[in-house]
Amino acid sequence: MTARRLPAALAIAAVLVFSGCTATTPADQAAPTGTAEPSTSIAALPVESVADIGEARLAEDLIPPTNRWYSGLVFGAQPQPVYPFPLAFAADDDAFTVDLPAVTATEKTIAASFGAGLRIGLDADRFAAVRADPVSVTLRWWSGDDPIGDVTIAEGSPVVGFTAARESTLVPAAPLRSAGDDVWTATADDTAFGVVARGARWDGKALTVPEGGHAQWFAIPEDSDVSAWAEALDAPVDGVHVETGAASASTRLTYTGTDSTVLVPFPTQAGAGSDCDLGTFATAYGEADACRGTELAWTVPETSPRAAFDLGAIDDETRAAIAAQAAADLDATPPLPADTYYGGKALARLAALLTLARDLGDTALADRAAVRLWTELAPWAEADGCRERDSRCFVYDDALRTVVGKTPTFGSEEGNDHHFHYGYFLTAAAALVAAQPEKADALATVMDILAADIAAGAAEEALPRLRVFDPYRGHSWASGLSPFADGNNQESSSEAVAAWNGLALWAEIRGDDGLAHTARWLLSAEVAAARALWLEPDSDTLAEGFDHPVVSLTWGGKRDYATWFSPEPSAILGIQVLPLTPVALDYLAQDPGRVARNVADAGPQAFSGPLGEYVLMYSALGGAAPHAAATEALAALPADGLDDGNSKAVMMAWLAAIEASPGR
Repeated sequence: MTARRLPAALAIAAVLVFSGCTATTPADQAAPTGTAEPSTSIAALPVESVADIGEARLAEDLIPPTNRWYSGLVFGAQPQPVYPFPLAFAADDDAFTVDLPAVTATEKTIAASFGAGLRIGLDADRFAAVRADPVSVTLRWWSGDDPIGDVTIAEGSPVVGFTAARESTLVPAAPLRSAGDDVWTATADDTAFGVVARGARWDGKALTVPEGGHAQWFAIPEDSDVSAWAEALDAPVDGVHVETGAASASTRLTYTGTDSTVLVPFPTQAGAGSDCDLGTFATAYGEADACRGTELAWTVPETSPRAAFDLGAIDDETRAAIAAQAAADLDATPPLPADTYYGGKALARLAALLTLARDLGDTALADRAAVRLWTELAPWAEADGCRERDSRCFVYDDALRTVVGKTPTFGSEEGNDHHFHYGYFLTAAAALVAAQPEKADALATVMDILAADIAAGAAEEALPRLRVFDPYRGHSWASGLSPFADGNNQESSSEAVAAWNGLALWAEIRGDDGLAHTARWLLSAEVAAARALWLEPDSDTLAEGFDHPVVSLTWGGKRDYATWFSPEPSAILGIQVLPLTPVALDYLAQDPGRVARNVADAGPQAFSGPLGEYVLMYSALGGAAPHAAATEALAALPADGLDDGNSKAVMMAWLAAIEASPGR
């Protein structure tokens, strides 16, 4: 995220296919294939450029790539380093730099940040992104109006390929040494690099690449050699094609433009590559193998969306107590905030009370909750609301090609955290329509647009598909413009999971099978990543010296035990589990021993510090004794001191659902 809380193997089943977009490729050719074209129109919203993002290094008509791992190259006064795993990469007006970052660790940070690397100078005076997809981006350098050449960088590709638009001179900062025909090596920043450039000439100072020729630069693993890599490399990668199977929660990435290359599966993608004998890289995320091939494919366990806790087995006394508390919580609900984050959380809280009342069979309470939720949600659902007011409404920003809620918060006008914010809205809308189907038409226009903004895309490329999601890593990125030297980042993995759960629930309510498939794939992938990278990382992936079992901020080139808003351990763990919805009960409960370990790591103030009530709820997944302790603690907990997205009734329902779970 950005500083978002400072104030407070494989068979592909159902195929969704995502291709790249270019500035010169017609939209109908660049669009994804294998699924219906995006049909949502944003025409109903007022148009307003909310954020002043300055001049972007972006070809005309290319969709601004917010929330990508490479966004920092495009936005901001100066381009930032980015992290095409396992490398780091930087671009300047007259050069690009390839780096294999060294891994360092402290008690709270594992870093593999951009260093000096190997700089390759160009006879150029500017660059811009000219093609992009969710996994890769192509940069072009010019001298005046004349193109010099293109470089495509991609996650999972440890090779940076330059393709010359004309005969071009490349000047590396370290001298090249011949290692065979058209193959050279260099040493820079204590790293051995290789370059394969067929038909190129090295004169002792510069490498001259013929028009249409390629120069492919790479770091050589310590346990491999340049000749093995040279044999594995054909032409450079020029894009990445993404296929997803919603039914099997599967992903296949095809690296295009080449018949043979080297790929590096992310450390969490067990078995994603084949023929992996080209060496091993040390990274901030653990060891990563280099493999021959043009495809990576893997499957994660499927997670199904859930709207409600299973309370069928609870006794009458517990049922009555939860219902009474839900009524009190509803009555105590203050006016809702006007921004999209806190306002969205508050809407989702009301939705949870509505769903809970329906599950308990309390019709009168459900009716009251539905009335309050509709009263609060209805203004947001007025597509033209921002023509009349400056809050509780949405506009279409045609500069960033995104949907912005007024009043913006935590940088949402720059694209920050949209999936967190809008996931809460979709959750609330789905709950209301489930209770009162007649409200569907009134909500559909705006809620469909929110779904399009974070995932589905909109007609005529008004909004991109998969705005925030990274198919290679299997998780979302939260920063819109990513003005950071460590790459993009995401803090709250659990809010990302909640967002895709909300998207899936809305898709099901709308009968949109295509969106439902996409949402289920996103949900399953994000759950797998939340466990493997944030909440339950394997100790083998945590560098020696890092002294915690959880990671709370995941970056392109860094992992932090920290939050944007508090240094307290309760907040660091709490932000990884809130809002503790029914779907969270499914994926957080799979390893009780790890739950207990994570809670113990949060220390003696785990339940009393910031977000402590969420840690208390989470702790109940650690076994019978922690559950009993949490139940006792909750009984004494005042209902008016909770996080604004939580309620005591939902906490009681959470504990009751755990108690009633099979196998306890």
